[in-house]
Amino acid sequence: MRIKLILWIFIVLLGCVPPSVESTTVDTEVYANLEDCEPCDLLLNFASSNYQNQDWRGAINNYNQLLKCNCGKWDPENTYKYMAYSYQQLNLLDSAAYVFNQGLKYTPDDLELLKMAGENSGRLGNFDDQIYYFDKILSFEENNLEILELLSNVYRDQGMFEDQVNILNIWLKYDPTSKNANAEKKAAFSALGKDESDVDRERWESEPSNIQYGLAYINSLKDAGDDEKIIEVCDEILVYQKFNTEVLKYLGDSHLNLYNEDKALDVYQILAKADPTNYEVSIDISKILANKEQYQDALDWAEKAIKISGKNGKTLYQRGEVFYDIAESCGVNENDISYWTRAVYELAWQDYRDAFNMGYKAAKNRKIFLKENYITTIGTWFQLEPKTEIKLSECPMDCFSWINRTLKKRNL
Repeated sequence: MRIKLILWIFIVLLGCVPPSVESTTVDTEVYANLEDCEPCDLLLNFASSNYQNQDWRGAINNYNQLLKCNCGKWDPENTYKYMAYSYQQLNLLDSAAYVFNQGLKYTPDDLELLKMAGENSGRLGNFDDQIYYFDKILSFEENNLEILELLSNVYRDQGMFEDQVNILNIWLKYDPTSKNANAEKKAAFSALGKDESDVDRERWESEPSNIQYGLAYINSLKDAGDDEKIIEVCDEILVYQKFNTEVLKYLGDSHLNLYNEDKALDVYQILAKADPTNYEVSIDISKILANKEQYQDALDWAEKAIKISGKNGKTLYQRGEVFYDIAESCGVNENDISYWTRAVYELAWQDYRDAFNMGYKAAKNRKIFLKENYITTIGTWFQLEPKTEIKLSECPMDCFSWINRTLKKRNL
């Protein structure tokens, strides 16, 4: 009797040993005799408790029992979802895939279950299945941005760029401002050997009054160095927003890049009125005017730039450039430079010096060159004694006499 008792205890204990993770399988065949089953609500409660306590094996066992007792219809939305998730937690992805398929027979339009099934297929490397599940979701809810992005990523990772572009077009239809979708589309175009700027062009052409889309397209064209096309796009955008400062700047720069100085000057002058605090525009205007040898106007715009900026190194450098060009324009005889010319060069040198001292490093070489060659010397002032200043307005040469500046003698 004692031996039989020990044997019975051994059998019971052996039967209670939980199965290993590897041996956990799906077994949903319904019992032939359901009379011995616990009520469905009780079985569901057992399984839910296991799931909530993260007892994945216990949850699987109880969900299996639930299905064997023909209770799968009791709560299909959660039963198959939680059962499959439990398999996933035990890294039994094939079993999870089987449960997802079974669950979708009961709830074929359960978007969450479809998403979980798709992600599980991806982890298994079954990308055709993954695409099927995500496509199924989009057939119910085409504007699901999360699924659109996930499906785009699948196509990208599988090198299916044409299909990716189709999905990205749907994504951009519902979220046209998405930087991520736009960047992905450009990358896909590049992989297909297409011009990336076409992505921005298509988006802008679909809504030409959208200034931001237009600016994005202009930036793409700028990267491609297509100034002629930039001019076309800018002109079209300005129909909708005549004084957009960004568009005007792009337009002026492109005209200048194409050596259309007069057109660039016209645009910059409009921009200067639209954005009067932008000293960079005043510098641009000053440069063009100096290049056209309109020195008086060039100097006026350089002075404006200095005033607007609060006197920074870049604007001082530009005024120095104007003075330098003025001195050069009157001709330089290196063997006999007049003190008038030296005075103008020195005005330029002063601006270069001050610009450099303010941190504008580009002025360094000009500053050194002028100091070593063209500014006033001890001999210059010796010839002018007892004068200690040079008033350029008294210069007999017309190219200098309009300059309302006085150069005072330095400590030499």
